Amino acid sequence: MLKKIGVILGGNSTEREISLKSGEAIYNSLIRNGYQVHKIDPKTDDIYQTICNNNIELIFIALHGQGGEDGTIQGMLEIMGIPYTGSGVLASALTMNKIYTQSILRDNNILVPEFITLRERDYNEGNIEQITMEISDKIGFPVLVKAPSQGSTLGIYFINKEDISYEEQLIEAFKEAFKLENHLLIEKMITPSDEITIGLLGNDTVFPLPTLEITTVTGYYDYTSKYTKGLCEHIIPARIDSKLRNKAKEIAVDSYKILNCKGFARADFMVKGEDIYLIDINTIPGFTEMSLLPDAAKAIGIDFDQLTEYIVDMAQGVEFPFAKYQDQIIE
Repeated sequence: MLKKIGVILGGNSTEREISLKSGEAIYNSLIRNGYQVHKIDPKTDDIYQTICNNNIELIFIALHGQGGEDGTIQGMLEIMGIPYTGSGVLASALTMNKIYTQSILRDNNILVPEFITLRERDYNEGNIEQITMEISDKIGFPVLVKAPSQGSTLGIYFINKEDISYEEQLIEAFKEAFKLENHLLIEKMITPSDEITIGLLGNDTVFPLPTLEITTVTGYYDYTSKYTKGLCEHIIPARIDSKLRNKAKEIAVDSYKILNCKGFARADFMVKGEDIYLIDINTIPGFTEMSLLPDAAKAIGIDFDQLTEYIVDMAQGVEFPFAKYQDQIIE
């Protein structure tokens, strides 16, 4: 019987603060579930030695962002022969970078926002007027400038051409985003639209959790809105037509399978009219008290401790008990 679990949290990415919160919540949950649990922070701990010295049998990955969600830690654990939660090396690497995620999904007839990409060397060799014209011609404003491998809405900048200083804002967005990565995604902003998310559980059989609608005081689901109490609200089920909710679930499940995700993930959408745009697949979504996937699971009777237990089970090849919750699906 599995007894010792390591929770890898923190790390060195821009999402360290949120990862520490997620990891702490998971750590406490696993303790309540009866496991011996060790926290492992790559910023301060030797992962290999900690696993070996404590005879850890399974790793629960709570690392958000680069170094944890991008396939690197998964590759190390594969070499060590240690089972771990969530998706494998390839799925983690592909979904970490929004450019590759969007390209693969688009090629598989999944609707995603129109986008172009911009490399730092091309930006340095060009000028803002040329880049602005290309954006206008190919996708049109308003747009989102994204550092494609960041999460928790970090490295994302909203640019609206109706603003007088939009070119200055665009230059500042590129300047800040290029500090994080040298290849950016410039994506058409879907507006007006409803923002919804769908949590997914499973390995071979995929179970979609209820649709969850996100509303914010500011109108943007950015880092501040996401992690400040009172600035956002989760509405379950999303206040869109039931046919659209079911269509979004089908798209979420299809995308999960296309990208070969495992264990759990979260699909994020923008809904405009009858169109449902998939904007992101997150393979290690947040597990804080304000996080989306745990909130959606709770709506059908899966509390936080049961959720972490299911994720541990799926890491050992046990399928999610789809039939147990089939009748509790919120359409």
